[in-house]
Amino acid sequence: MGSVLTRRRLLGAAGGPLLGAFLLGPRVGGSGHVDPDPGSGWHQPRTDARNVARTADPGPGSDGRVGWAHSLDAHRRFEHAGLALVDGTLLVPTHRSLRAIDVESGAERWRYAYRDLPVGPFDRPQLDTAPRIRDGVVYLAFQADVCALELDSQRLRWRYSLDGSVDGVHLFGNTAYATGRLDGEDRLLAIDANTGLERWRKTGRVIPLAARSGLLVGARYESGRLLGLEPETGTRRWLSDAAIGAATLNRGSVAAVDDLVVGIESNGDLTALEADTGERRWTVFDDVGEPNTYRRSVAVDPSDRAIYRSRPDASTISRIDFAGDEEWRIDESALEFGVSVGGGTVYASTTGGLLALEADAGDERFRVSVDPDGTDPLGGTPLIADDRVYHLLGETVYEVTPR
Repeated sequence: MGSVLTRRRLLGAAGGPLLGAFLLGPRVGGSGHVDPDPGSGWHQPRTDARNVARTADPGPGSDGRVGWAHSLDAHRRFEHAGLALVDGTLLVPTHRSLRAIDVESGAERWRYAYRDLPVGPFDRPQLDTAPRIRDGVVYLAFQADVCALELDSQRLRWRYSLDGSVDGVHLFGNTAYATGRLDGEDRLLAIDANTGLERWRKTGRVIPLAARSGLLVGARYESGRLLGLEPETGTRRWLSDAAIGAATLNRGSVAAVDDLVVGIESNGDLTALEADTGERRWTVFDDVGEPNTYRRSVAVDPSDRAIYRSRPDASTISRIDFAGDEEWRIDESALEFGVSVGGGTVYASTTGGLLALEADAGDERFRVSVDPDGTDPLGGTPLIADDRVYHLLGETVYEVTPR
């Protein structure tokens, strides 16, 4: 990358009139924060900014089969366990590129690899985040750069460069929150999603994980402790004693709804915090000695006031109500990372494919199998859209359709 006057740069048509603002200093503002409009669709890896992995769409429901399967033929990193869907196109992250897959045929439409910062003579920067979509733009981080990529043209609208790799990006309304090294310090940044201008920065390595109106939930990198911030200013509202593990890897361990923040703690406990204060409402203590929470995940259905917890290390999936009482639990030895809920059906990732359960009782509805096309069949959050489910297992992305 050529030498420039500042780290913060705009590309394309937006660059001309706004470049002067960049030269004024690091905190140049941009428009004010606006929460997202209520709507349906799977525009983030776990549905929306709340990270709930829930939709009203039912998926195949009572029975399903594999419609198509597509091999990515590329190493996929675990932290990329998430898909997004827009205008009939699945956006699938791999180690070095973003793939666009046609949902009707399973064929690849295009791929985008960031080509501005080669890390070797034949290599390109790795893709460090799953896709997040707003108004025809997808937000990603390639190593040290947060990028806004126009979906129609696959051209960069803007990029924001940090000094080192980005730990995470979370999109909430018209604000992209990112964590990384900048000017010699660990920072949490709020970036205007439309322009790439910085709104505010806070010192500290806080990983943004979930957001709902008036609350951005993050985790301190060193301790894993959850904290709540004002999305508009970054002002801290609360700091909890609840701590999660591997905040930069497992994006399925925290969700935020109207009055609750639900999190899987590093010791395996499932804890619900008051969203306004961060105080514990209840804790479901884990019954596994030395739990491995690396691939655990939750889905939260606010309308049914239910939490679905997948524990691959304990070979169980369960439903817990908003009071902290377990309503059902089933044993499943083949669970993988990833669970979602839609239209009365829970979809859970397994080492061989997808398991569908009846949400109220936990009864099995169906399961499908695919060849994961890889030595380590890491799972992803099942994406539910209309009467279909799209899933990523190992290097294979596939569709499950009604039988």
